[in-house]
Amino acid sequence: MKIKKIGIIGLGHVGEAVIKSLRKYSGLISRRTPLKIVVKKVCDKDKAKRKIAKKLGCSFTSSPQELIDDPQIDIIVELMGGIKPAGDFIQEALKKGKDVVTANKALLATSGKQIFSLAKRKNRSIGFEASVCGAIPLIKSISQGLVSCEVKKIYGILNGTTNYILYKMAKERIDFKQALRQAQDNGLAERSPYLDIEGKDALHKLCILSYLCYGVWPLQNKIYTEGISKISLLDILYAQELNYRIKLLAIAKKEKGVLDLRVQPTLVSMEHPLSHVSLAYNAVYLHTQPAGELLFRGEGAGGVPTSSAVISDIVSIASGKGMAIRDEEKGVIQNIKDARARYYIRFMAQDHPGVLAKISKILSSLNISIASVTQKERNKGRVVPIIMLTHEAREDSVRKALTEIDSLGVIKGPSQRIRIEDL
Repeated sequence: MKIKKIGIIGLGHVGEAVIKSLRKYSGLISRRTPLKIVVKKVCDKDKAKRKIAKKLGCSFTSSPQELIDDPQIDIIVELMGGIKPAGDFIQEALKKGKDVVTANKALLATSGKQIFSLAKRKNRSIGFEASVCGAIPLIKSISQGLVSCEVKKIYGILNGTTNYILYKMAKERIDFKQALRQAQDNGLAERSPYLDIEGKDALHKLCILSYLCYGVWPLQNKIYTEGISKISLLDILYAQELNYRIKLLAIAKKEKGVLDLRVQPTLVSMEHPLSHVSLAYNAVYLHTQPAGELLFRGEGAGGVPTSSAVISDIVSIASGKGMAIRDEEKGVIQNIKDARARYYIRFMAQDHPGVLAKISKILSSLNISIASVTQKERNKGRVVPIIMLTHEAREDSVRKALTEIDSLGVIKGPSQRIRIEDL
C-alpha cells in the first residue's frame, strides 16, 4: 500500500467535502488502487476554521507556506479560489517539486499559460478536473479517452446558475429578476451574481477547454461574451413557439486554423438534447472525429459533487497517471464581427402600414435574408412585437442593420437579437 500525503489550501465547502469524501470512500479507493490518501494538513486564512479541521481530524494552519515547505506533503490541493494569492501558492508549490490539484477556473483562465509552462519545466502534474463542470469527468474524457480524436466543435452549458434561471423563466413564466431571486434563495446564485449572469464564469471554463482541445490559452478580452440579463420572458415564450429553447452556451469551433470562441445566449432546437438540460445541471456536447458526437451531463457545482473530481485528480496523480501537459499551439481567435449565424430578432414596432417594408429594406441592403416573419399582435397605432428569423448572415451586417432600424421613429428599441446554432 502506497501512502500519499496531501495538503489542502482552503477549507470552504469544497475543501470540507473533499476531506469527508476521502474518509467516507477510503475503503473504496484502496480496493480500486494500491493507495492510501492521507490529509497531512489543511490551511485557511480564517483561523476559526481550526474547529472544523479538528472535527474532521486534520492538523490546521493559517499559513499556506507551511504546507508548501513541508517535505512530507506530496500534493498541494488549492481550493481557496481567486487569482491572487492562489496563483502564487500554486507556482511556489510547483517550484518546490510538488504536484498540484486545483478547481480554480478563474486562475487557470487568467494564468494557465504561465502555470502549465512552469509545471512542464519542473516535470510536475496539475489536476484540474473540477475546474470545468464539477462532477462531470470531462477533462479526463477529453485528454485521455479522446486522445486520438480531433475535437471539431464544443457546445457547453457550463454555468448551472444561468441554466436554472432560464429554465425557471420558461417553466414558471416569470421574468429574469424573479428567476434570479429564486436562484439566490436556493443558494444557486451569489448575492452579487455578475460573474454568472454576464457569462464570465462560462468564459473562464471555455478558456480551459480551448487549451485542452486546441492547445491555445486565449486572452479573455478576445472572446465575445454575452450574458442572459437582457433575455426577456417574451423572447423565451416566442422561442418556444418556434420550437426552440434559449440556453447560455459556451461555443468553440476550429476551422482552417481559426478558433471561433464565444459565450452567448443561443436558440437551441427542442429536438437537440442540450435543450432538455434543466435546472442547475451542466452539459457539454462535442463534435469529434473519429468518435462522433458525444454528450456529457451532470452536476456542475456544489461541494460534494465537486469533491469527486478533486479526489479523482489526487488519485490519478498519486498513481503516477497525471494528465500529460500538452504543447501549446498557435491559434487565431475570430473576431465576432466576422462570425456567421442565423438570427432570431424581435422588434417592438408601432402598428402602422409600411413598417415591415422599412425593416425589410434595411435588412436587404445589408444582404440579410429573412426566413420567416410573424407579427404577434395587431393593435393599430400601438407598439407590437415583430419576430423574424433570418438565414445565415454576417454578425457585422446584423449589428449595422439593427442600429439603423432602431433609429427609425416607429421602432421602440433597442431590438433584441439572439443567435441560432444548428447543432
